[in-house]
Amino acid sequence: MNDLLRPLFNLLPGMWDRRWIGLLTAWVIMALGGIGVAMFHERYMASARVYVDTQTLLKPLMQGLTVQPNIDEQVAMVARTLLARPNLERLVREKHLAVDDGQPESVNRTVDQLLKSIKLGINARENLYSVSYVNSDPQVALGVVKDLVNMFLTSGIGGKQQDTQQALNFLDAQVADYGRQLSAAEQKLKDFKTQHPGYSGAANVDYYTRVNQASDQLSQLQGQLSAAIAARNAISGQMRGESPTISVTSPYMAAAAGPAAPGVPASVLDVDRRIQEQRARLDDLLQRYTNDYPDVISARQTLARLEAERKSRLKAAAEHPAQAAEPASIGANTISTANPAYQQLRVQVAQADANVASLQAQVGEAQARLAELRSQANKMPALDQQYAELMRGYDVIRKSYDDLVARRQSAGLTQSVDASSQLAVFRVVDPPRVEQRPLFPSKPMLIALLVFFALACGVATSFIVSQIMPTYHSPRHLRETIDRPVLGSISLLNSPEILSHDKRNNINLALGIVGLVLIGLLWAIWAHFTRQPGV
Repeated sequence: MNDLLRPLFNLLPGMWDRRWIGLLTAWVIMALGGIGVAMFHERYMASARVYVDTQTLLKPLMQGLTVQPNIDEQVAMVARTLLARPNLERLVREKHLAVDDGQPESVNRTVDQLLKSIKLGINARENLYSVSYVNSDPQVALGVVKDLVNMFLTSGIGGKQQDTQQALNFLDAQVADYGRQLSAAEQKLKDFKTQHPGYSGAANVDYYTRVNQASDQLSQLQGQLSAAIAARNAISGQMRGESPTISVTSPYMAAAAGPAAPGVPASVLDVDRRIQEQRARLDDLLQRYTNDYPDVISARQTLARLEAERKSRLKAAAEHPAQAAEPASIGANTISTANPAYQQLRVQVAQADANVASLQAQVGEAQARLAELRSQANKMPALDQQYAELMRGYDVIRKSYDDLVARRQSAGLTQSVDASSQLAVFRVVDPPRVEQRPLFPSKPMLIALLVFFALACGVATSFIVSQIMPTYHSPRHLRETIDRPVLGSISLLNSPEILSHDKRNNINLALGIVGLVLIGLLWAIWAHFTRQPGV
């Protein structure tokens, strides 16, 4: 154990001999450090936190009706641009943070210091934004943070309304431009149709396809017409095998029938009845259709045929009066009446005639369309191409115009929503405030560290000097140091005067150390109670 502590016992006496040098060094360090501490200003930090609520009730309700911007990204961008140089320069001028010497360099230096001192924290996940600023004056620090928070709250997303108005102006200009283009395209289509009145405009089907379709339709109608004519001829053949009238014998018919019209055969009376029915049918058709309607034409033809038949029967009755009067003189119990089968066949013939006439009209129209298409074989493909180009341009302009109108309505609704409500709500979670205690290191702590450092430097100086100019207090220490034999030693006996002198020196050393610590302590207490209070 003694071997381990022997180097320490050999070191301490040498350092004790150089104690005054160490004390002087401590006081010099204390004085120089005190100048630096006196020039040091404590730093105070002001901070604030703001929460931005972007999940409003109106946002899901207007989904799909208005343009929904990314409010979170807009708020984050506003927060990042909060520390732009124009904003900080305005803040420097309003708070008079720079020396008003008329030189822009001072303002630039102050702005650079603000950029380094202001800390902006963005928590986009929780929509929390914090700002902090460190300054030696707590009032200045608090004022800067307040102005930054107010700037953030007032700026918000107010620029969005200006952007919306610019978008509306742009859309209005585009809608007007495309409206003029659409009117020009419509006028071109109108001029084309005016120049080619017979053109159908079926640009989605080419010319040769339309010719084939018209030819197929004509063939189909001709087949139907042939079938209708064959059916009419068959019914007419059956009708020629039937008698128009039949004789009915009954003992009671003579009394019931009464006298017949003198000089008018029964067959003529039957035709007159049918003529009256056909005229009634023609009047009914004329009330609903025009003279060119196929059923009207067929009814007129049937009426003309019946009138011709009546004339022929009257002529036959005049040439053969005995035969014409025979049905009336058959007997008292015999009467001539119309044949129901014949009448039914007559009705079927009339319907077949009407069907044939209608099909003939349709075949004529189909032949006219086919002839017209074949006559346009040279110019129709060019017209199709021209019409397709016109329609293609018109469709493109029309679609763009409709899209722009829809976007204009959406933008207008978005502007109304922005003007009537807020898409983001700013709430100050932590109002701007200054910490009551200054940031590390505070001046009292700095003074305590200075006292400790000065004493440590004094001890270190004593040690260094004792190593440079060593002294030996025992023969053993000398022999171990120089590695030579020691021949002898002389003892020193201190007189009372020397002991008294050493005692005074020790007291002065203690007073020097205690004075240094006491000065540091009093200075720290004074610095603590004279600091600027936090806000």
